[in-house]
Amino acid sequence: MYITTEEGKRSVRTAPYGEGQRLLIVTGEAFKPGTGDAREGFGRLTSWTRRYFPGADVAYRWAAQDNDATDRVPLIGPFHPGAQHTYVATGFGGWGMSGGVMAGQLLTGLITGDTPSWAGLYDPRRLWSAVREAPALLKHQADVTQHFVGDRLRSSHADSVAEIAPGNGAVVRVRGRRCAVYRDEDGTTHAVSARCTHLGCLVAFNPAERAWECPCHGSRFAPDGSVLQGPANAPLEARDI
Repeated sequence: MYITTEEGKRSVRTAPYGEGQRLLIVTGEAFKPGTGDAREGFGRLTSWTRRYFPGADVAYRWAAQDNDATDRVPLIGPFHPGAQHTYVATGFGGWGMSGGVMAGQLLTGLITGDTPSWAGLYDPRRLWSAVREAPALLKHQADVTQHFVGDRLRSSHADSVAEIAPGNGAVVRVRGRRCAVYRDEDGTTHAVSARCTHLGCLVAFNPAERAWECPCHGSRFAPDGSVLQGPANAPLEARDI
């Protein structure tokens, strides 16, 4: 695995890909769900790859979510102060391959009674980091509030359903209700509620992956409203437009 040191970092690695071939994996762009245009990030990755690996063709592309704790230290251990037999391992911040191995060792020790001396660093119940990272946590909550309130003050993301091009989606106000409307390649429209089923923020469309995304907490939904990724665990309600 190779990582560039300059601004606009790139991570490069390979994987087996058929007989006598290797798949080149290039990552490095970042965006928050429901904000910005993911297609621009894919474009920058493609340009960089073709510059340093002439003749490379794009076989696949995807985006994954990296979950971070506010202090950037993973949360591994008892799920909450009252938990006795429920454990959690999350917040690896993009380093899940190595963090997952470490979490397996730590959780094994906690369950068998052979607790490592460094377990407290990753304890999800830790208070010292919550106090130290309070400003970062408050800033995040301010961003959530801005989306929750500010997105509702916008009239809509599109003036009418007719404006939505095939393969794209937009939030449109239909009969007084905000609907998340996707038009497939055949021209058929699919409408669901634009209100995220987690805590009620308005979703936005990611055209690069054709998914509805919540800018508040990262929930992702398919065009038909089904859940792709939590914290939401209920689909977006279908709407008749």
